[in-house]
Amino acid sequence: MAIAPILADDEYMHEPTDDPQFNESAYYNFVDADSGFALLIRMGNRVNEGHAEVTVLLYLPGGRAAIRFDRAEISSNDRFAAAGLEFHVVEPLKKMKVTFDGTAHLLDQGTDLADPKRAFTTSPVVPLRLELHYDNLVPVHGLGDGSGIEGAEDSIAVGHYQGPCAVRGWVEVDGTRRDIDGLGFRDHSWGPRKWQGPHYWRWISCLVDERTGFVAWSQKIGDTRSPGNGMVLRDGVVELVNRVEVKSEYGAAPHYPTATRVVLTTESGERIEAAGTVFHNVPLRNRRDGQVARLAEVLMRIDFLGRTGHGICEYHDRMVDGVPAGMYEA
Repeated sequence: MAIAPILADDEYMHEPTDDPQFNESAYYNFVDADSGFALLIRMGNRVNEGHAEVTVLLYLPGGRAAIRFDRAEISSNDRFAAAGLEFHVVEPLKKMKVTFDGTAHLLDQGTDLADPKRAFTTSPVVPLRLELHYDNLVPVHGLGDGSGIEGAEDSIAVGHYQGPCAVRGWVEVDGTRRDIDGLGFRDHSWGPRKWQGPHYWRWISCLVDERTGFVAWSQKIGDTRSPGNGMVLRDGVVELVNRVEVKSEYGAAPHYPTATRVVLTTESGERIEAAGTVFHNVPLRNRRDGQVARLAEVLMRIDFLGRTGHGICEYHDRMVDGVPAGMYEA
């Protein structure tokens, strides 16, 4: 796989192509291993469609969740700022700041979002504010110009990088403030984002501490299953991964993932295994042209290199007659 270098300029916004679904996206997460509190924040600028997709999602102890979702109007791709959410470049490829000042729907259970209309009309709306600082633990890695992802130009991105981070700051929901000091991942991509393009993808993230963890990516576009990619972090040293195998277990309908096993093959040929169990789930979805793509955003407890880590993992599937497209493969 050809890996393009990530440049400091890539931290900033990119010139949109004329693709109607051009998307510039940034993503941030955080998981507190002790309490189960976690967050997922994303903004995707779809400037050719005139809006930004804005998601601020908090996983709360006991299975509860708070979420703000918006399709906020934008007229340019000059920055990430919409619906009260903003991403600030402090030092390119090293330090970022995330702020939000707005409201969120407070859900009794994260899985209530399987019926978003009902969830948003019956749940209370509460104030939500946050300020988070993301410091890269190691240099970001990724696919840069998209080389090596067959079909990516018709699917999810042609440029991409990601990396593990130390995260600090605070979150205040419904008047209760929580200080944040821990670990998470961040991601930046640009190019077409067609949620219904892939049959499925699996993005598995895990951090044990600042020097130990992994991220794994696998997908199927058309009839082609990618070999997968990612990285392993051991003793503070990164080794890229050029093959990923994911095998998961699922519950009864609506078939959410419950556990997974991942095998990562590093560039040196070493095979490293990890096993995870789901303990919190918030299902998102995207409906377009009669097709539904479901993104089960799950929290996992993961055994890795003889220790226990945590991460937010993304199970993206086209839904076919209520069945996730990748259920029998990944």
